[in-house]
Amino acid sequence: MFLDLNQHDYEKDIIPFIKNGIIIDTSVIDIFIDGLVEVRIAKKRLEEIPEYCTLLAFFDLINITNRFEKFFITPHILTEVCTHFRIKYNKRLDYKDIVDEVMPVLKVMQEEVIGKDQIFEQINYTRPVIEIGDISIFVVAEKFLASGKKVALLAKDRDLNKIYENHQNVMVMDYQSIILNRL
Repeated sequence: MFLDLNQHDYEKDIIPFIKNGIIIDTSVIDIFIDGLVEVRIAKKRLEEIPEYCTLLAFFDLINITNRFEKFFITPHILTEVCTHFRIKYNKRLDYKDIVDEVMPVLKVMQEEVIGKDQIFEQINYTRPVIEIGDISIFVVAEKFLASGKKVALLAKDRDLNKIYENHQNVMVMDYQSIILNRL
């Protein structure tokens, strides 16, 4: 189900999903990292980085500010994040400072290991889309569901979000509609 900030009550409707953790997609982590670097390293004011500011406001709204241990990533998501990070920042003279600032955030995130066989089981060979990060998120969500637990998914990927839009045990926190368009 999609999170609806106008309809869902925090205590009754949101906590049951986020208490087990939030599966987070690469693109949202990238937005967070870029904002963190701009504020803490480049010393920009929050008002100068509206997308980061809006993401932080959402984190405040669901009471997870500075609680990065609530997020789940997979090694595949971590690989994507680190690749984007390296490409974007490694030529900067302050690269070491940036690494020192960002890596502790990634380190405290929970990890769900996804094996090769689990990836291959999810590939649609009729219409293959091989986005390993997205597939790994799908596998993590399915693990939660198989255990009977509810979980939240924070992603910017509409195709990924659509998979769970009608599932009662997954709260989809769609970046575009919830964070950018409503906050």
